[in-house]
Amino acid sequence: MKKVLPLILGLTVLLAACAPKATPTIDAASVQASAVAMAFTMAAQTQAALPTATATLPPTETPTLAPPSPTFALPTFPSVLPTATTSASGDPCNSLMAPNPGGPKSNLLIDNRTKAAINLSLWLSPTPFSCGYARLPTIASKGSYMASLPEGCYYPAVYINDPKKQRSLSGPSFCIHSTDKITLVVDYTGFKVLYP
Repeated sequence: MKKVLPLILGLTVLLAACAPKATPTIDAASVQASAVAMAFTMAAQTQAALPTATATLPPTETPTLAPPSPTFALPTFPSVLPTATTSASGDPCNSLMAPNPGGPKSNLLIDNRTKAAINLSLWLSPTPFSCGYARLPTIASKGSYMASLPEGCYYPAVYINDPKKQRSLSGPSFCIHSTDKITLVVDYTGFKVLYP
């Protein structure tokens, strides 16, 4: 028995060393973090899949004439077309800037460092001379555009037309003055404003 016991003990140690390692237990914090990330992803995908709200016009009434009467003729009235109305708020800053706004102007160089054309819009905060959106022409890939704009503080928004990396970016605000030579750099991460 004394010779068999060390042999059995040695075989047990060898077999235990050759066995696969036990699987680690799952950390509760990791499970919770995965569930939260999955919930946020589902919420974001649900928001992205929602249709955009589009205004639908009510159908217009089509006037019909009564059959002619043997005693008198019905007069015909000219049709009246509805005219365009202004926005409900009436705020002039929620529309395009005037074509030639007054006040001092400043030059802004827009440098497109993406691999696609961009559509850029700049919103001018209210000044004594002007406010509203300055829509600029499409700027080609790796191209630049010199814009002459009224002095003031602008908030930029851009749409990058890259089929592989389509992006819509906005902000931060920046201010320009007539003596500044400012460059607005647009890349895939956002905007960089380079002052002299």
